[in-house]
Parts: sequence; C-alpha cells; structure tokens
Amino acid sequence: MNTDRIDFISAYCDAWCERCGFTTRCSHYAVKVATEMCDGDFSAAIELAVGTPQPVDGEREETIGQKLLEELQNLTVSPNEIAEYERYAKARDARLAAHPITRMTRTYTDRAIGWLKDHRERLESGDDPVLREALEIVSWDAYLIGAKLHRALSGRDEAAHGQPGDDHPIQNDWNGSAKVTLISLRRSASGWQTIFGATADPAASILADGAEHLRRTVEADFPNAMSFVRPGFDERLADC
Repeated sequence: MNTDRIDFISAYCDAWCERCGFTTRCSHYAVKVATEMCDGDFSAAIELAVGTPQPVDGEREETIGQKLLEELQNLTVSPNEIAEYERYAKARDARLAAHPITRMTRTYTDRAIGWLKDHRERLESGDDPVLREALEIVSWDAYLIGAKLHRALSGRDEAAHGQPGDDHPIQNDWNGSAKVTLISLRRSASGWQTIFGATADPAASILADGAEHLRRTVEADFPNAMSFVRPGFDERLADC
C-alpha cells in the first residue's frame, strides 16, 4: 500500500498521465493501472490500488468502499425528489448552454478538431519534433478544454443556485477546473502559433488567436482561478 499519495491531485490535472511526474502519488493513476491488471474488474482494481489492507488470517474487514456501497443501496429517493432534480438539471443545462463561454468553447473546439482531422496525420509524418510536440498539445487540449470549462461553469452555477458544495472564495472546484482550463488554453495558443510558423496556414493563426481570446475571457470570468492551489502541482512538497 502506498501511503504517500496526494489527495485529490487528479481532480485538477490535465489527465495526461504519460507526462506527469506525480503518477506514483496519484490514486487515479493507480486504479487505472490496476484496472488493466485486473482485466477490467473495477471493484477488484480499486481494492488492489487503494483498498484497505486485509489481514492474512482472521475475518476479512469491511472496506470503506463496501460501507459506502451499502449506504447507497439503502438510500431511497421519492418520485417527487427525482422530478424536482430533473427540473433543476434541465434549467441548469439551459443556463450553461446559453453562457457566452460555452458558445465560444464549442466554436473553438469544433474548429480545432476539424483542422486536426484534416492536417495532423500528414504533419506528424514529418521530421520536425517541435511541430509534432505542438500538434500533440493542441490535440490533447482540444477535448480537455471543453470538459474542464463545463465543470467550472456547472459548479459555479450550482453554488449560485443553492446547491451544497464548496464555500471557500478561492479553493473551490470551479476555480480549480478553470485554472486547468487556463493553463491548457495558454499552451494551446502557443502550440497553434508554432504550427502556424511551420505551415504558414492562416487557419492555425486564427486558432491561436481563438485560444488566447478564450483564455482572456475565462480569466476575466473566473478572476480567482489562478490563485487556486492545486494539490501537488502548486504546493511546495517537502520531498519533491
């Protein structure tokens, strides 16, 4: 059992495990690897990766996960509660869909994915390592940015409408998610500029401007995001 893991480090990362120096301290990565070892058996993977050590002899102890599962199985939700939540979720989704940042993100994502679909394979076959690196970055972030921004907008919206959650003005989930987005947008804007420099394709320059414009817009909408301290990545750890 690894007891040196960093709590919640995977909640505010870009999920690019192959490039992360914290995988040995990440429970999410441990479960990911264990799932492969357990042939896709997720329950067994969780127990292998983060479960409570079991005694060699004697009665098997109940894990925290088992206790939570039992509590969830005994939880009852009335039809009225389900209907109320469905109404709330529908209204929330409508608010998020109408948000200017959502529309901007969708436009950027669609154009970035479309450009990569048309050009990435051909450009990656070349011998320019800087260009290949830029292509990898913008490709990874093209999908990540929308997901992280949706989480940031959704979390903030739920807090504004009385849903239980974080009450800290800076250390809250939406600021953490927005910070990951801002970091990705900054490196994507740089990546698109590199691609433009290598290809002279004006569409790449437009995408660079789009990523930077979206970054500035998100930064203005989440002014405290960059002050959020991400576990592990932004903390000064004694043994790192």
